[in-house]
Amino acid sequence: MIRLTVMLLAIVACAAGPARAWIEPPELAAEVAQGRLPPIELRLPKTPLVVGDGGPGWTLGRHGGEMRMIFGRPQDVRMLVVYGYARLVGYDRQFNLTPDILESVDVKDERIFTLRLRAGHRWSDGEPFTTEDFRYWWEDVANNARTSPLGPPKVLLVDGKPPKVEFLDALTIRYSWDAPNPYFLPALAGPSPLYIYRPAHYLKRYHERYADLHKIREETRRAGVRNWAQLHNRLDNQYRNDNPDLPTLEPWVIQTRPPADRFVFRRNPYFHRVDSAGRQLPYIDRVVVSLAERGRPAGPRPDVQQLHVPAPGVAPQRFLRPSVEYRTRRPSRSLS
Repeated sequence: MIRLTVMLLAIVACAAGPARAWIEPPELAAEVAQGRLPPIELRLPKTPLVVGDGGPGWTLGRHGGEMRMIFGRPQDVRMLVVYGYARLVGYDRQFNLTPDILESVDVKDERIFTLRLRAGHRWSDGEPFTTEDFRYWWEDVANNARTSPLGPPKVLLVDGKPPKVEFLDALTIRYSWDAPNPYFLPALAGPSPLYIYRPAHYLKRYHERYADLHKIREETRRAGVRNWAQLHNRLDNQYRNDNPDLPTLEPWVIQTRPPADRFVFRRNPYFHRVDSAGRQLPYIDRVVVSLAERGRPAGPRPDVQQLHVPAPGVAPQRFLRPSVEYRTRRPSRSLS
């Protein structure tokens, strides 16, 4: 069996032993003191993803601050999902696929993929992240004719056949195909990734199988949509990143409900990464996105600006090199 080891973004993984001292972001200290948030030891997974200094020329950061950005359109807030890059598996700087949200992945013959979650990992609202979130998506969304009229995503079909999906325990999922599917892991790692999980505890409120039908009809009427499936799908779009009520695993959580010309994102208190000194990531407390109109930004001068959005006196910045923005690479059999 080929094992995709936890390379942790080209850094050494540190075991999260009970004696480890994690560093609380000062931004959250008051909420912890008031009992509105649990302490950091209870918010992190038992084995968080430990991110080191990145090599020569890199230094560890410090908590705090606000990053101001300019985007051209309201829907561009989805780029925070690209920049935050929290994925089940992701690419490191050498374009190797490595576990990120997942603790580990076992791959056999490019046909059988066993995914292991991090014990104690939680959504941004503090609810547990478990295989129930994967089961809900597979059984109640991807294979439900009302929410997914076309069936599961094409990348999950091999020779026209869907995978066998098993939920082995609260932390382990297995995807199996009769023939190799070399595109499965790259799809999970993409800029607009394949999401094979959903925050089930939140979305069940809007699903006919779980929710009170009278309440769903009321919610549907208020939302101005035709049926529960339309309401469910409107609220369920992790990439679009426009629903402040939708729990997320991203580093920053949107606080502003559209329409707006200024969007505020706040740190996810349950984010699963720490640096090698024990500081919970991200370093930055808030991201404030202003929309540019007729070449003039709405708000103060930004720290960072999306490419192709003109603003007086501000040079556009690239977050990713254009040659690698959307590159994918087939996982190597040499990983062990």
